[in-house]
Amino acid sequence: MQRPMVLLLHLSVLLSLVYATKAISRPRLYTPLASINQTTWAALNESVSGRLGNALPMMAPCYRNVNGDTQVPDLQRCSVTMGKRFDPGFVSDQIGGYLNENWGACQATGETCSVPGLVGLDLITPIIERCDQGSVPSMYVEMASVEDVQATFRFARENNIRLVIKNTGHDFKGRSSAPDSLALWTHNYRPPIRLQKMFTPDLCDGPVGDVITFGAGQQFQGIYEFAHENGYRVVGGSSATVGAAGGWITGGGHSILSNELGLGVDNVQQLKVVLPNGTYITTNRCHNTDLFFALRGGGGGTFGVITEMSVLAHPDKPMELVEMGLGSLSLTSASDLISILVANAEKWASEGWGGYIIPGLAGNGISSLIMVTSMLDHSTAVSSMQPVRDFVNQLGTVGIAKVTTIPSYSDVLNTVLPVADGFFSSFRGGHAVSSRIVPRSAFLDRENQTQLASLLAGILSAGQELNPASLSPLMICVTAPSTYSQSLPETDRPGGPGAASVTPAWRDGLWHVLHLQEFGVLGRDPTVFQTRWQQVHETMNPLRRFTPGSGAYQNEADLFEPDPVGSFWGRENYNRLLSIKQMVDPDDLLTVHHGVGSDKLDGRYICYPELDS
Repeated sequence: MQRPMVLLLHLSVLLSLVYATKAISRPRLYTPLASINQTTWAALNESVSGRLGNALPMMAPCYRNVNGDTQVPDLQRCSVTMGKRFDPGFVSDQIGGYLNENWGACQATGETCSVPGLVGLDLITPIIERCDQGSVPSMYVEMASVEDVQATFRFARENNIRLVIKNTGHDFKGRSSAPDSLALWTHNYRPPIRLQKMFTPDLCDGPVGDVITFGAGQQFQGIYEFAHENGYRVVGGSSATVGAAGGWITGGGHSILSNELGLGVDNVQQLKVVLPNGTYITTNRCHNTDLFFALRGGGGGTFGVITEMSVLAHPDKPMELVEMGLGSLSLTSASDLISILVANAEKWASEGWGGYIIPGLAGNGISSLIMVTSMLDHSTAVSSMQPVRDFVNQLGTVGIAKVTTIPSYSDVLNTVLPVADGFFSSFRGGHAVSSRIVPRSAFLDRENQTQLASLLAGILSAGQELNPASLSPLMICVTAPSTYSQSLPETDRPGGPGAASVTPAWRDGLWHVLHLQEFGVLGRDPTVFQTRWQQVHETMNPLRRFTPGSGAYQNEADLFEPDPVGSFWGRENYNRLLSIKQMVDPDDLLTVHHGVGSDKLDGRYICYPELDS
């Protein structure tokens, strides 16, 4: 008589699993912001001391029709904005500004508020076209305190609305924008930067060294200047306007100093963070180590908002700087250059070189190389770079290849930052990107070197064929922590209290390779977005196949990375991250594309493009 009950119990379990699966896959629905009454908004505004505001796309002052409403264009603001719309510093200061304009648009529908003109004042488009909100958040809270973050989290949870975290708007994957959303804008939270000598993290037994401490909105330009004034250098990004404590550090953070001094996450000594549940905590290698692990590589907009970060300050020292610049190359010459770079990559890594290489073909820009090291004296550095100098000399065209001793890291940055910022800001309308970390094993023998060089030349060639007007579609970042990782502190190895959650591929990698395609003048045809993302995705596939088991840098990765878990974290790291996510944010208040525990059917992603299957 009990058998039917057992069968019924089994059936009940099966049905519950089926329904649970369906529930998980059902698109998450959010409350429209417009349906929230003014009294509720007023209460939020009061709780954040009047810093709740309406957000519009950056170019909205130029338009007559904004989101269906007629307005009189503000020609003075329009003139200023149009003249600075490709200036990273200006754009990062705007709540409705995104360095990659496509992330302010709704790429799935083509709704946008861009102005196509590349130069000068375009007064025609704003008259004949409409400015759409796209993916720019409709409302925002400007953070000025920890309490502002807590109030915003509480409001978003209680009202079931889309919430995004926005700092400077550099994100390559749209994690700081979403349609019909409330943004927590951390950009202007910048308490004074502090130098703390012989710093002892909270609840630790002793000092870890000198650190520089700064707030959520601090950009690298200010941090670098402060470090230089005090005789230090810090590991940081190649764009002066990136916010250090936002997506850069939560994604891992690579740098031209990473080969010698490690990734950004290796240099963090303490973080203060507001968790999605509103708790304000301190994390370091001695306290709340699970969160210290998650916030250093687990991804932006996922585990909380970092309000304060303390990073190691390294004594400044002279560095050797190599610069190479050439006019656009033929494919044969570019292939020869890539072969030289590949053949010398492992040797250069062992000598501490770090930097950026941008090979360019005829029609899409200058070929450039900028690398630095503090581990060689001048004569040894010159000898090390002789293969590059020989290549430039034998080419017989106008070009430079020089090695210079630079007295301080600040002087190095004066060369590097304008080049890097200029390269990315030159991609009009934003760009689609895919990437791969190339492991040391790919450089070890002649056969591998030949195949790798051929694959990279193929990316360069294919990129120009797909989009001849684009700038160089290939960028090689010599920013892997290869030398540093060989002596990684025991505390920071897997399982240790200072372990970071970045992909293990960083520890075995030499190069971070990016393929980029610009959208050009942003139109309103969604197929343009879809096509560019499809192209960069497919073009990177041969390099993925050549590097099985490697990974990708999540902050500069393919929007359609085939194996995000394996590529961005590795399964072991991901499983630990997922358990932490479920502990601190069981309701997924914070969710982003490719984020830990994210569901691609979440309504937040309705403006993302899709690939052809």
